[in-house]
Amino acid sequence: MKLSRPVLAHEEIQATGGMAVAQHPLGARIGVEVLERGGNAIDAAVTTAFAMGVLQPYMNGLGGGGQMVIHLAEGDPAVVYYGMMAPALARPDMYELEPGAAYAGEISLQYSRSFAWPKVRNEANTRGHSSIAVPGTAAGLCLALEKWGTMTLDQALTPAIRLAEEGFTVGHHFALASLADRATLLRHEGTAAVFCPGGNTVPNGGRLVQKDHARTLKLVAKNGPDGFYKGETAQRISQDCASHGGTLRAGDLAAYKALVLKPVLAKYRGFELLAASGPTAGTTCVEILQILQYFDLAKLGWGSASALHFIIEATRLAAADRFTYMGDCDGAPWAELAAARYAESRAKKIAGPRAVDPVAGDPWETSGGKRPKEFPASAGAPADSGTTHITVVDRKRNAVSLTQTNYGYSGVVHPGVGIMMNNGMGWFYPAPGTVNSVAPGRRGLNNMTPIVLLKDGRLHAALGASGGRRIWTAVSQTIVNFVDFGMTLQEAMQAPRLHVETDDVLLDGRFGLDVRRALERRGHVVEMATPHFDRSPYAEPNGIWRDGRTLRSGVYPVAKPTYAAGYPGGENALSGAEGVVLAPRPDLHP
Repeated sequence: MKLSRPVLAHEEIQATGGMAVAQHPLGARIGVEVLERGGNAIDAAVTTAFAMGVLQPYMNGLGGGGQMVIHLAEGDPAVVYYGMMAPALARPDMYELEPGAAYAGEISLQYSRSFAWPKVRNEANTRGHSSIAVPGTAAGLCLALEKWGTMTLDQALTPAIRLAEEGFTVGHHFALASLADRATLLRHEGTAAVFCPGGNTVPNGGRLVQKDHARTLKLVAKNGPDGFYKGETAQRISQDCASHGGTLRAGDLAAYKALVLKPVLAKYRGFELLAASGPTAGTTCVEILQILQYFDLAKLGWGSASALHFIIEATRLAAADRFTYMGDCDGAPWAELAAARYAESRAKKIAGPRAVDPVAGDPWETSGGKRPKEFPASAGAPADSGTTHITVVDRKRNAVSLTQTNYGYSGVVHPGVGIMMNNGMGWFYPAPGTVNSVAPGRRGLNNMTPIVLLKDGRLHAALGASGGRRIWTAVSQTIVNFVDFGMTLQEAMQAPRLHVETDDVLLDGRFGLDVRRALERRGHVVEMATPHFDRSPYAEPNGIWRDGRTLRSGVYPVAKPTYAAGYPGGENALSGAEGVVLAPRPDLHP
């Protein structure tokens, strides 16, 4: 018997003026409308990001954090890091572990068991007030707009305020997510009032109105970041956390600062990569790609077991390094892990056509440095959900790749504030002694991987993904498909892929049983999972690439309803002339 397999695809659009891609059709429309009115990529990305916090409140928003990689057609590239941080009252031993706790993730999801985490009693690090870290979104978006934008903050917040105040029609993705976690939404009074009015979740086709959310956004529009981090909003958040066992306080909010950092700079087969530095996944993605440079994947052929074997091995080695060395701790070798010399040493560990044990390397050895004394123990990472990604390119070919998240979400909406708060404390290992253990002011190791590709210093592509721990494997394999195998970005994103960390391989069923068996003969343990239109066992990338004067979109066609919108540019940019590519119809609600 032969069973048919799904053909998953999304339309590619082309535009010359500018383009925005977001994981909601209204978000894509909002972004491209900013570009049409003369705003630059930073204006459009920030405006869209604020709006996406309203449109996807479980996944991102003022209650969460993020990062963006910025490429300027004229000027130096930069990273704006606005990740969530541990409050001052947080401690490495603040969570009680379950006796004999084993990793809490589901084996069916194939998360790495080699770096499993202990289970926390009552899920205190991922649910409720005790899971809330200091959010960074308001600070990061305001900083980016102030430094590189041309719009006022009030203008950038207008679409988000309107969507929150007047409401919008929700579709199946939001409705199913609400229904699936109804018990959590009903647990807190402020949350239930917004997302379960009358005790029921908002159904497909229903209207979600967020009045308190709009009020908080208006305070930010009026007072800048202080409208969130100081004054009545901060006091409401602090008091609610204090009365329910959380550690976040007004002082943590007042002290929060977003960071402007230099990006990680690396090369891959003649392209330059710009990635976010720090306790994120940009370094891991760069390490994977630089290891793969030592293998001729194009010659082996796309989808062949031989090519997939080397992708698996490079990813496993980088994952072992990630969980062993990466965290916001003194001496963490972020730069060393991204170095080309270190990648060469790791590539030599891949012995040939057989799987090898993914043992962490010594990144200090190749850099001429010395491992710090008493360097902390290895850590892993828990299951991760939520997150959204936005990509924008403007007419001057400035580009922004922006990922932001609530991590999952805590389930807490503080009364009078109206925003879903993060559960960012879940990013930390829930016990002392590791590179990623809780400490006041630390940033938890996260999976966000916004990337910009340059060719001879000019923009070639910008991309990123949502999808938790599977983001960095999605981004790295998309780049391999795009660069090594000559696919368009759309083809590269919708092609079958795999996910692996340090043990079993999760293989897209569209590769077929012959590929699975060939990988198993090479020593890999393989499970298969085929994505469907409404759900994906893999991450959801999106992006934009530059093909001469034309911008072309790339969208993963599964799970989150992602859309690209573009406009033609030139004299006809606002006239509706022939050749304009319109955003999705307003009746298409995800």
